[in-house]
Amino acid sequence: MSIDDLKSHIDDILDVLSEDSEKGVSREELEREFKKFLEYGVPVEQAKQTLIKKFGGAGAVSASAERKLLVDVKPNESNVNLLCRVITINPKEITVKGEKRNIFYGILGDESGTAPFTAWKDFEIAKGDVIEVSNAYSREWRDSVQINFGDRVKIKKTEEDRLQDVSYEPKEVKVRDLKAGLGAVDITARIIDINERETVVDGKTKKVFSGTIGDETGKAQFTSWHDFNLKEGDVVRITGGYIKSWKGIPQLSFDDKAVVKKLDGSKISRDEIKTSKIPLHLLVEKRGALDVEIEGTVIEIHDGSGIITRCPECNRSVVDKECKTHGKLSKVKTDLRVKLVVDDGSGSVNCIIGKDVAERILGKTLDECKRMVEKTKDDKVLVDLINKTFFARRLRVDGNALGDSFGTTVIAKNAELVDVDIKEEAERLSHSLEELR
Repeated sequence: MSIDDLKSHIDDILDVLSEDSEKGVSREELEREFKKFLEYGVPVEQAKQTLIKKFGGAGAVSASAERKLLVDVKPNESNVNLLCRVITINPKEITVKGEKRNIFYGILGDESGTAPFTAWKDFEIAKGDVIEVSNAYSREWRDSVQINFGDRVKIKKTEEDRLQDVSYEPKEVKVRDLKAGLGAVDITARIIDINERETVVDGKTKKVFSGTIGDETGKAQFTSWHDFNLKEGDVVRITGGYIKSWKGIPQLSFDDKAVVKKLDGSKISRDEIKTSKIPLHLLVEKRGALDVEIEGTVIEIHDGSGIITRCPECNRSVVDKECKTHGKLSKVKTDLRVKLVVDDGSGSVNCIIGKDVAERILGKTLDECKRMVEKTKDDKVLVDLINKTFFARRLRVDGNALGDSFGTTVIAKNAELVDVDIKEEAERLSHSLEELR
């Protein structure tokens, strides 16, 4: 837009305000806000009308009715009014004060960007709907602003052409940056593995492609709702994906609206993709992650460690041969498990170590553990061995981290005890303390 055009539009706004408004606003402030709207792709006339209303011009409504761009919404705001598109929406069952409740979560988008949202009941909105929202409120969630649709909110579906289809700039990210709620991401990664399956969407059978991607910062799961002819080993740039979450693990999703470009395979080699080591405070903040390495001191051994029994149908752990899914069981299978808490000084997570890894670290097979218990007729002998082996020891664990209402839990694919040089560790801590003075 030329300077003259800009001046003309600002003059138009000032003319209306001079007649109808007692609010004082400078040309500079109007220019600044007008340019901001244009930068986000808001049509000129819509931007002018919004500013006229904002500063008390004819037809203006109360401040609480002014539309906000998503980028301008701050945490803990009320009376938030939006014009936005539903980019994703998913149902979720939660428990509130002991009662099951169905809510919905997803991502909203407008000219300025995207934001995650939670709808505390079914507002009968769907992916792709353009909606006018009145009386929403915002909260801060994992360092992001989250829009909430509560009891007071009013939502009205409106014409699609009131909002451009893809009018926000994708954000370039690495795999380690992925977290639930991000929308319009631009990511370059290698396809580590990919699987094809069929699902039914709106009564029609549809092919869905899912698997694992990776870059030098980590690995993540993905789902493609369109056939981009992706193959294992492809290095691709995906523009326009969005991030969902399964048990706290971020998952990249994209569909036919995304732009997928295959790149030279040397851009990200297989050797560059490694298990990422992550401090526990970051893992707790992310809630979950795929294929991570953690290290810390075992500060607690949970009940439920030792020899357990499982349902042969669903593999759930059972007590007194009673499975929550399959009821009373005639047979169970025995297993060995260690549940513990690891702390690295910055945070702590739960870890579950299965039979194969537990046998190796304990130096005893499941059968040998059974004989120990049968010989003494006391489970305590095995619990003592587990405590003696793990408690207060440094442990390195590789696996997937899952997040739920009980916190973050790493399901160990591998684990090993780490010898610590006490003198060297003391010197390291002393040096760190000196730096803090």
